[in-house]
Amino acid sequence: MFARRLRWVAPVLVLGIAAVLRFWALGRPDALVFDELYYVRDAISQLTYGYPTVWPDSEPGMAGGRATAFTGDASNAVHPPLGKWLIGLGILVFGPDSGWGWRSAVAAAGVATVGVTMRLGWLLTRSLVIACMAGLLLAVDGVHVVLTRVGLLDGFLTLAVALGALFVWRDHEQVSEQWRDRQRGERTPILWRRPWLVAAGATFGAAAAIKWSGLYPLAFFLVLVTIRDLLIRHRIHRRTSGTAHRRRTGPAAQSLAQAAVTGALALPAAALVYLASWTGWIASSGGWGREPGTPWPVSLARYHAEMLDWHSTLSAPHPYQSHPITWPLALRPTAMHEIRWESGCPWSTGCVSGISPLPNPLVTWGGVAALLILAWLVARALVRALGKRDGGLLASPVIAASVFVLTGYLSGWLPWMLILSRSAVFQFYAVVLTPFSALALALLLGMLCGIPIRSDRAGSAGLRLDPDPVVVQSRRAAVALFLAFAVTLAVLFFPVWSGVPVAEWFWRVHLWLPGWA
Repeated sequence: MFARRLRWVAPVLVLGIAAVLRFWALGRPDALVFDELYYVRDAISQLTYGYPTVWPDSEPGMAGGRATAFTGDASNAVHPPLGKWLIGLGILVFGPDSGWGWRSAVAAAGVATVGVTMRLGWLLTRSLVIACMAGLLLAVDGVHVVLTRVGLLDGFLTLAVALGALFVWRDHEQVSEQWRDRQRGERTPILWRRPWLVAAGATFGAAAAIKWSGLYPLAFFLVLVTIRDLLIRHRIHRRTSGTAHRRRTGPAAQSLAQAAVTGALALPAAALVYLASWTGWIASSGGWGREPGTPWPVSLARYHAEMLDWHSTLSAPHPYQSHPITWPLALRPTAMHEIRWESGCPWSTGCVSGISPLPNPLVTWGGVAALLILAWLVARALVRALGKRDGGLLASPVIAASVFVLTGYLSGWLPWMLILSRSAVFQFYAVVLTPFSALALALLLGMLCGIPIRSDRAGSAGLRLDPDPVVVQSRRAAVALFLAFAVTLAVLFFPVWSGVPVAEWFWRVHLWLPGWA
């Protein structure tokens, strides 16, 4: 009975912590911060016209009539519409003149992302403890907390990417079950019935409809699906060598055909969802780039060419731009808001109210360490698999989960490392990495605790550690202490994540690295 209740109580408790950290004093400050100046105002005018329009000034205050001071002239929005439609949901509930209005939807998306991460952790490992650890680590991750407390697009993007990854893993489970039923046979047919893959394509299409960088994980996970299919088919082919199956098409050709089918299932779903996000622009005649007598597909294509040119050449200097190589360790956070005052301040050193995505050091830096260890495990398994030449690299649940998490992380980071034409990139883009970093750290902590990593029916212990019960208990105590410190750091950092007025000395105590100032 207790175990059954724990299955519900523990995840609900984690979601409660995530909700408190994201919704507490969400309306502070009651003015636009950082790029809310663009996305929130676009969302408000888009609710009226179906497309963003121009505002008369750049003042961040939204009190009174300023919240509806937009004009009817179309503005050149450089991101797709879906994220702004989602911001608009909160505005419809709480109004356009309140911070709650333009931040509540992204805060809800942040809590939902914690839930999706826990679900994905459960599916990867079949361990409630590891799943809840992953959710808790994401719940107290400073980068994720801040980016789901401000009305930007990246919180929604993170939810869409995590949900798309969840659907890809469900497709993996479904396909594995189908292959398990056929491994003793000779046929390895092309699989068409893959609803989870279609759902993943649609979800990544929604991610791209929030920001174009949502296309990166779609590409990475489709490549992973293709490689996994090749390994499975190669393994079955070796097991059935010497039979009639040997005269059939080889695994490479079959995998190529399956890859074509995979693309035929996922890519149209992604394209349809992406196009649907432009419905407001398509249904109107006054959106940016619309020309009388020109068919909307032509105008939309020209508009996208303009957007692509803008993104590919953006190089204006900014005090908070940071090279992607610094993102994993969060060496240069993007300050969202900061005001200082002395008059009326209860502290002699002065007061500060700021919002900066400073990392929770244990979570962020621990996640990087975990990712490196998982990469080492995968590399070691790859060397052994190449020696055996049996295609069984992903047969181990630990390696399969590690490869999956590494794919998700690299999909949000590696493409930015390869973009050389654009220098204006920022640390807060790395929020899409946080669910996978939390999963990696939870996987490592779970293995340290001696928790078997299970996927469906198979199980594996992962790291080969001392099985002595006393040693295991010591490691579990260390993990519990680690988590307690991570939560404590979240409490201590929360004021600088949420704009709480604090003393100047308190603010400076949190600036651990030069780039955090």
